[in-house]
Amino acid sequence: MATPDPDDEFDWTAAEEDIAGIKKMRRQRRPEAWSADIDDERDEIGDKPLAVDPSDIEMPSKPIRRPIIPVWLRSKSEAVALARWHIEHFLYVTAYHLTRLPLYAGRLAYRAPGGAARAVAGTSRWVSDAEGRPVRLAAVRREDAADYLKLSRQRDGRVRLRTLVLLTAFTLGLFIVAVLLITAPRWVWYAATAALVGVLGLIGSSDDRPLVQSAAVKPRVRKLTADVLMRAFLAAGLCKVDDPITFPSPIMRDGPGWRAVIDLPFGTKADTAIKKRNDLAAGLDLDEVQVWPERVRGTAGSARRLALWVADEDPYAKPSGLWSLIAKGQVDIFEPFPFGEDQRGRAVLLQLIFTSLLIGAIPRMGKTFAARLPALACALDPIVELHIYDGKGGQDWRSFERIAHRIGFGVRDEVVLGLVEDLRALVEDMNRRYDTIATLPADICPESKVTRPIAERRSLKLWPILVSIDEFQRYSGHATYGDEIVSLLTELGKVGPSVGIMLSLATQKPDGKAVPTDLRDNIGTRFALKTMTWQSSEAVLGAGSYTAGYDSSRLQRAHKGVGILLGADDSDAVEEAVTVRTNRVPMADVDVVITRARGLREAAGTLTGYAAGDLPKADSPAASLLDDILTVVPINEPKVWSETVAARLAELRPEMYGGWKPEQVATALKPYGITVGRQVWGTDPVTREKVNRKGIHREDIAAAVAERDRRRRAA
Repeated sequence: MATPDPDDEFDWTAAEEDIAGIKKMRRQRRPEAWSADIDDERDEIGDKPLAVDPSDIEMPSKPIRRPIIPVWLRSKSEAVALARWHIEHFLYVTAYHLTRLPLYAGRLAYRAPGGAARAVAGTSRWVSDAEGRPVRLAAVRREDAADYLKLSRQRDGRVRLRTLVLLTAFTLGLFIVAVLLITAPRWVWYAATAALVGVLGLIGSSDDRPLVQSAAVKPRVRKLTADVLMRAFLAAGLCKVDDPITFPSPIMRDGPGWRAVIDLPFGTKADTAIKKRNDLAAGLDLDEVQVWPERVRGTAGSARRLALWVADEDPYAKPSGLWSLIAKGQVDIFEPFPFGEDQRGRAVLLQLIFTSLLIGAIPRMGKTFAARLPALACALDPIVELHIYDGKGGQDWRSFERIAHRIGFGVRDEVVLGLVEDLRALVEDMNRRYDTIATLPADICPESKVTRPIAERRSLKLWPILVSIDEFQRYSGHATYGDEIVSLLTELGKVGPSVGIMLSLATQKPDGKAVPTDLRDNIGTRFALKTMTWQSSEAVLGAGSYTAGYDSSRLQRAHKGVGILLGADDSDAVEEAVTVRTNRVPMADVDVVITRARGLREAAGTLTGYAAGDLPKADSPAASLLDDILTVVPINEPKVWSETVAARLAELRPEMYGGWKPEQVATALKPYGITVGRQVWGTDPVTREKVNRKGIHREDIAAAVAERDRRRRAA
C-alpha cells in the first residue's frame, strides 16, 4: 500500500461525498419513521394496555426561548456594522461598474461582428433543421428506407414552417425599420443601434472571457454554510461521517464576519476544538487570525457546544481605536474600565481593583502603551494614589510627575533605593490597613476589604494605591536590592489587593529570573503581547495556557498592541483568555488625560506626595542618601558609628529614614562600594566608655558623591 504524501491537498471530493452520506442518514432518522415503527408494534400487541413505570417517562425540560429580536439587531454597534457592510459593498460595486462602462461598451462593439456571425450561423442551423441530421444519417446507415422517408418528410415540414417564420419576421423587421426611418427622431436610432450592438456583443461573448468583471475578489469562504463547516470539522478530525456536527441555531452574519453555533459529537469537548483552531482554519482554507472558536456557557451552552466566528478579513490589520476616556469621562476604580477591543470590535473591560497585573512582551510591541492604560484609568479616579517607576527612564511616563505620589526614572542607585524605601513603607502601610479594617464594624465593612465608601473616608487612609513599574526586569535584577524588591512586591501581591493596593508590572523578559514564580503566582491578571517562544508566553499567562491553545508567540509582529488577556473578568480559568487589541493613547493625549486628572485631584483635595511638592522625586539630588549623610555628618567628624548615622538620618527625614537600623544603613551604602564594617573609636553616650564599633568614614561618602557627580556630567 502506498504511503500518502503529507503535502497532498485534502480530498474535497471525498469529503463532499461524506457530507452527502450524512444528509442521507439524517433523512433516514425522521421522527415519522419512529412513529411508524410504534404503529407496527401496536398492531402486533393489539389494544392491550401497557404497564408503564412512571419513572421511565422522560419529562420534557423547560425550553430555552430564542430571542424575538436577533442579537445583532439588539446591539447598536453590530446592527450599524452590518448595515455599513451592505451599504459600502453595494456602493462600491455600483461605482466600480459605472467607471468601467466605456470599457464594457468597447468590448460589446468589438465582439458584435463575431456575435452577428454566430447569430447567422445559429439561425441557418435552426431553419435547416441541422439538429435532426445525425438521426437521418443513422437511418441511412441502417438502410431503413421507411424510417428515412418518415424523417425526411418531417424535416421538409419543419424547414417550410421555419422558413415562413423567418421571412415573416424579416418582413416585419424591415417594415419597422422603414417606419422608424420616416417618423422616429435620431436618438431612437442611436438607442436601437446601441441595443443591437449590445445584443450581438453578448452573443459574441464566451464563458472564459466574461463581459463584466467582478468588483471584488471573492474570499475563499465568502459565506459560511453547513456544508463548508462540516468539511472543515471533518478535516480537523473533530467529527466523523457517521457522527457529524449539528447546528442548534442558524448560521448568521455577526458584525464583520459570520457566526455559527455548533454542537460537537457527544463526548467531544469544545475545548478540544479551541485547541485545534489552526486545523479548523486549514479546513476553512483561511488564515488562523480570521477563525475564532469559543465556548458557549450557561444554560444555553454545554461542554460540547462551540461558537465559531469567522472574520471577513484580518481583524487586526487596521490600527486600534483611541481610548474612549481621552477627551472626557472619569473612572471608578472599583468598576471595570475600557482596555481594548476583541476581534469582533467589542469593548473589553479590565477590572484592576483587588488584583494585580503582569504585562509581558518583546520590545516595540506595545507593552508600555498597554501598561499606561491602567495607570491612566487610576489617574482619572482622584482617590487613587499613584506610585510610578520607569526602569527605562525615557519620556513615556514623564507626564505622571504632575499627579504621582512617588515617581522614579531609570535604575540609578538613588532611584532603586527610593523604590525600595517606597515598597517598605507600603508593606508597613498594608499592615496598618488590615489593623484599621479589623476595627470597622460589619455593617460598614461586611467583607473585610476596602470598598468605595470606605476609600472615600480620608480619615481612615484606606484609599486605593497603584504601584506601576515598567521595565520591571531592571529592578528585579538589581545586584543589591533586586531580591528585596521582589520579596516586598510578593508580600504586597499576596495580601495587598484586599486593602486596595494594586500592582502593575511590565517586562520584556518574562522569565523565572526577572519575575520569580512566587511573585508571578500572586498576580491574578495577565496580558501577553508578542513573545518569542511559547515558554515565554506561558511564563506570562501561567501554566497550562499553552496546552489550552493560548500562545502569544504566534501573534504577528504587524499586530502591535494585540495580546492575550487572562483574568480580566475576575476569572482564573485559562479557558477564559481573550485576544485583545489595546486602545491607543498617543503621547499628546496622555498629557490631555493627565491635565484633567490633576484638575480632578485638586478639586477633591487628593494631590499628595511629589506632585504636591511634599516629597522630592526619587532621582533628584536632594533625595540622595549620600548627600543626606554628608548633611548629618559634619566635616569636622571624619568617622562616625552606623547607629549614629541611622539616628541622624531619621531626624533629618523621618518619612524616609524613620526606623532605620545600622544594618539598613550598611545595605543602602553597599551599592556605592562603601564599607560600613570599619571600626570606629568613640564614646558611648550612655556608659561614657571608649569603645570600637562599626561605622563609616566621611571621606568614603565624599568620594562616592564626587564619582556620582562625575558620571552625571559625563552622561
